[in-house]
Amino acid sequence: MMPNKDLSVIIVNYKSEQLLPKCIASVYANLPQSLGVEIIVVNNDVIDGSLLLKNFGAVKLIDHKKNVGFGAAANMGARAARGRQLLFLNPDSELCSDNVGEILGFFEKNKKLAAVGSRVISESGVVQEWIGGREASLYDLARNNLNFPRNKAIWESTEPLLVDWVSGTALFVRSDFFQAVEGFDENFFMYFEDMDLCKRLRRQNKEIFYCPNFCVKHWGGKSYPDKAGQKKDYYRSQEYYFKKHRNLVEFGIVKSLRKIFFS
Repeated sequence: MMPNKDLSVIIVNYKSEQLLPKCIASVYANLPQSLGVEIIVVNNDVIDGSLLLKNFGAVKLIDHKKNVGFGAAANMGARAARGRQLLFLNPDSELCSDNVGEILGFFEKNKKLAAVGSRVISESGVVQEWIGGREASLYDLARNNLNFPRNKAIWESTEPLLVDWVSGTALFVRSDFFQAVEGFDENFFMYFEDMDLCKRLRRQNKEIFYCPNFCVKHWGGKSYPDKAGQKKDYYRSQEYYFKKHRNLVEFGIVKSLRKIFFS
């Protein structure tokens, strides 16, 4: 589909019927009317999508009504999108920046720029962890478990930084680059699909930036009421990521640890 919009905002909904309207309203409130913007909601929930969007007639709905995971649903939205840039936005988040033009201008100036991650804050205003960083490794897992994460300086940065990956909570991606790497790997049901996407984009000699001047508020975990299932999905995706991108030794250790603690 030929792009004729500046930006496509893609929201995957699941168990977020209370928060989704606030998310959409924040997009309308913070994006300039001068921009060509479309909003696409992919509904992974059994609830009728038209009820979710009854106050937002201009929003494009893909009423899938089946939870196929974030990556697969996001790819559906991207295939229907007409924007030169894509913004994947969690339904339990709200934009709190009106400077999206700066991000789009950043893409125009840097032709190697593939993805931009946002600063993500909690409802109390605290910057959330795991919003971007360096390449994941067994060394990182060990540091994280010791509460000494290597990426803390990135999360706390007030200046744009070239990084290895950024979070999918509020993720800008250049549409043609996204299509060139065939979007998200749908083998990731939930978690690590953003890190994997950034890895594959970097392999194409593209750049990933964390830009803290664009901010979203994120409630986090509201669309995942099953906490035991959430952990299983996280560690299953972690294992798949290490199998796909790391060496056999690291993959073997991660797989063994998951079997011991999370099988």
